[in-house]
Amino acid sequence: MKYFLIIALLLLAGVPALAQEDINAKHAAYYRCTGQIQKDPHQAYEYCSDYLNKYPNDDPRLVEYANRFVTAYKKISRYLESVPPANFVEKTPGWAVYRAPSPAAIPAVDSPHVKYPITITRDYSSPEEEKLLAKAESVYKNPDNIEVELLKDWNYFAQKYAEVREGEPRWWTGQFDTIFGTEVVTTEAVLYYYNISQAFRIKNGILKENTFTFMSSSLKYEASIKKVNAYEHAGKSFTNVYVANMTLTWSQVCGGLCGFGFTRNKIVVLSPSGEILGMFLDDPVNNSVWMS
Repeated sequence: MKYFLIIALLLLAGVPALAQEDINAKHAAYYRCTGQIQKDPHQAYEYCSDYLNKYPNDDPRLVEYANRFVTAYKKISRYLESVPPANFVEKTPGWAVYRAPSPAAIPAVDSPHVKYPITITRDYSSPEEEKLLAKAESVYKNPDNIEVELLKDWNYFAQKYAEVREGEPRWWTGQFDTIFGTEVVTTEAVLYYYNISQAFRIKNGILKENTFTFMSSSLKYEASIKKVNAYEHAGKSFTNVYVANMTLTWSQVCGGLCGFGFTRNKIVVLSPSGEILGMFLDDPVNNSVWMS
């Protein structure tokens, strides 16, 4: 009897040590996860997934934080997979042309409306110039750093309301009252606001169920392309080129203190054969939005 009592006491004495080892293991797994989020998000995803699989019942605050990162990482990964790198052509360090699998055209529209007016003008002088303008509207920032930029904002993308525009290169920025902002003027950007404006007209300002009712919106897009003998911009000189100038203006109002709007400009310089020679996003309007 005394023998069994000694064994039991020894086993009980070992319980605190085992519990401490388990706590240490949990902490080590958690800090492996969080310690790599800024340094190496891909490695962090592996570590965080391992931590969540092994210790789903750890401190709820720690589990929630790790789970937020994993959620954001998966959302960003799905988005990147939806925009294949092979669809980008004529890549340079500054820009790339996106070749959409199903190209869409921007319509010419002058459609007044009491609440949701749409004005879209595209000025060109020939079918050849129209093609060059359409190409200029397909020029984006170089996509090589998009993954890094998105993962830096993982905390935002972890939110349920933070959506991404799957299947479209990143012309878009964060959402304002459920509607995306614009970083770069492109075909996809113009069509996005065009479709929203049409939806507002049909549904009287309701874009999604159980969300804001937009009292008004305004879409204005002006694009032109002209051939010039000489052109200078931001210290760069060009001769015998086409200059495409695109300006997108959007506003939305869903109440007295619920509104958002911006103007964005993009200038693209092309050779007569269609080679992209330069993209400029340096207009001051690109640096601000208005909100109420």
